[in-house]
Amino acid sequence: MKVTKPTAITSAMLVSSTATEAYSAWNSATAYALDARVIRTTTNRIYQCIQGPSTNNTPETSPLYWTDIGPTNQWAMFDSEISTQTAAASTLTVVIKPGLCNSLALFGLEGTTLTVTVRDALAGAIVYSFTKSLDGTILADWYQYFFEPYVQLSEVVLTDLPPYGDAHITITITSGSTAKCGILVAGTVYYLGQSLSSPNAGIIDYSRKDTSALGVTTFVRRSFSKRLSTSMYLSNQQLNKVRSILSDLRATPCVWIATERPGYEMLTLYGFYRDFSIAVEYADGSLCNLEIEGLT
Repeated sequence: MKVTKPTAITSAMLVSSTATEAYSAWNSATAYALDARVIRTTTNRIYQCIQGPSTNNTPETSPLYWTDIGPTNQWAMFDSEISTQTAAASTLTVVIKPGLCNSLALFGLEGTTLTVTVRDALAGAIVYSFTKSLDGTILADWYQYFFEPYVQLSEVVLTDLPPYGDAHITITITSGSTAKCGILVAGTVYYLGQSLSSPNAGIIDYSRKDTSALGVTTFVRRSFSKRLSTSMYLSNQQLNKVRSILSDLRATPCVWIATERPGYEMLTLYGFYRDFSIAVEYADGSLCNLEIEGLT
């Protein structure tokens, strides 16, 4: 079992991005009409005018005139929600310099190919390169080959990045239409313990089902989040370390990796732990139980 503690990406760490913005930056001298939208580079959020005309009312501090409707396109992939995606036509290329990190995770991917390159400085030597097809289709027969729809591989996790202090990481997603990324997490990966057999994985569905007095049932399809319940075995010499790591990660969205074996991507999720407990069972080892809830 591994967990990646994320590094908060700041404006200074985002070197470049090919994602463009649909709205202009807020200007204090402009009289904004009702429903006008602007972006704020200080918060990297989009605001919509709810009372016009609005002049010289700073969006993030003027709730009577502006409402926050979400992250800007460039910064959607750095918030805490997978459902808010950064998008770019054909190719999305992002360069970040997060400092020392050895892990990179991407969720909510839409595209055909992912390429990750790490350089020692902006124009330095390439010290790491990774390319992966995002075609997750599993074919069992000729019928599926010809008639089954394309299956998008939406999650990729790398835990073998070389930790360079001035590392510049370039992430490129190519697509035949629009390339998208929901979450990008760069950080430090920690080994917690050996995952045991029989983990429980599923989803929490936020859809609604309503049945009227006449017995007519209607459905409102909404988002869902993954969940994972697992146990791991850890050495007693690591008890205090694991407890310290998990205590530090409370109320913190992280990347949880129960196994890195191909085909078990369902056991990797981005979210937070609801509960953990450590049972000191044996003289040399103990058991740790984790309840993890993913984010949408």
